[in-house]
Amino acid sequence: MLYFGSKMPQIPDSPAEPPALIVLYDADCGFCTATVRWLQRRDHGGRLTFVPLQDATAATEPWRAAIAGHDLRAALHVVDPASGAVAEGGPAMLLVLGELPRWRLAARLASAGPVVPLVDVAYRVVAGHRRTLGRLVGAEGPACRLPRAGHGTVQ
Repeated sequence: MLYFGSKMPQIPDSPAEPPALIVLYDADCGFCTATVRWLQRRDHGGRLTFVPLQDATAATEPWRAAIAGHDLRAALHVVDPASGAVAEGGPAMLLVLGELPRWRLAARLASAGPVVPLVDVAYRVVAGHRRTLGRLVGAEGPACRLPRAGHGTVQ
């Protein structure tokens, strides 16, 4: 079909990008905050939106409903606003790394079947020692320990 004048449909300059992943992290944890800074320096495409978990309970964005009932202080949480899916711990970190060009292949390989539980174990070991790791890298924060039961859970 031929189009003349203004009847020609507009073709976007680039395909629509899905919304950025929402990365919920503990801003009171020096190691967590240092990790976020490291990720921000590598997120050249703006594929990640970082939200301190301390602000997540007051958020009014649609993705907030997806985190209801999750203990946000227990692990890193990532929300895919396009689907509403929530990942935590090692799988969440793989999603984050999968958005970074130089880490994409490694994240995909680590996401293969039997490797995911190992990634989650590694994540839990690092998370369990984040206070010590924060001291080692000069990024210690006031809350680098797991909270008392019930704190940090979104209602």
